[in-house]
Amino acid sequence: MSKLNINNNEWLELVFENKNKAYGAYQLRKQDSSTSIKAFLSGISFITGLAVLPILLSSFKDKPVNTNTPNDLGDIMVTEVHLPKKKEQKQIEKQLKKIKKADIITPKTYNLINPKLVKSTEIPENILTKPDDVGKNISENPLALQGSITGDPKGNTSEPTSAANTPSPIPEEPLAPAILEKSPEFPGGLDAFIKIVSSRFQTPEIEESNTFKIFVYFVVEPDGSITNINVPRNPGFGLDQEAIRVLKSIKTKWKPGIYEGRTVRTQYSLPITIQIN
Repeated sequence: MSKLNINNNEWLELVFENKNKAYGAYQLRKQDSSTSIKAFLSGISFITGLAVLPILLSSFKDKPVNTNTPNDLGDIMVTEVHLPKKKEQKQIEKQLKKIKKADIITPKTYNLINPKLVKSTEIPENILTKPDDVGKNISENPLALQGSITGDPKGNTSEPTSAANTPSPIPEEPLAPAILEKSPEFPGGLDAFIKIVSSRFQTPEIEESNTFKIFVYFVVEPDGSITNINVPRNPGFGLDQEAIRVLKSIKTKWKPGIYEGRTVRTQYSLPITIQIN
């Protein structure tokens, strides 16, 4: 038995024999093959269009530029940095400006231009003042002798007991040069002392020319050494520490001051003027 094909035109004619072929069913069945093929192709075209549309749209967009370059440094560790607050930042900037202005890197040695080292005439308030009877003849001072003279009728007398024969204790506090019988002296004089200070003084390296004046106070001990070196007013830039360092480095001993024939501690002050160009 041969295969039955209902889509064959002969079969279609047989079915619609003696029937109204103008009816739409006849036309539909007759054009069924071409209609199916058209529908299939239309569906394929529609699906293909949907798939290709995103590709076409993306081609019109600007491609992003790849800014990533090959990393030859290996793994990079990112550390989170917490920046200081605005107030703290301003304070830090002010401190950095001061440090930049007064930064002392390896100190350079400069020759002091016309250094003025002058013996101070100021006397501290706590220094002893010279008694009125110092240097006077004992006979001129009725209060200088205190005691009694004892003797016998034969005229033999014992030596008087007098407060003048008892030496006064050596003051522990440093004395001012003004009340001494002899002021301290540096071997070679004050000029020699100035030369040593000038040659050893190292000034800081600063950007602007300036002139500074500092007062160095020290005590000349009875053995000629100097102690208690200090600078009450610090002009900055480490000049106070430099002055103290220079004086401590001078090992030459002074001739001590003399008061009532004995060596005593003497308060001494030395103004130093430093000009930096």
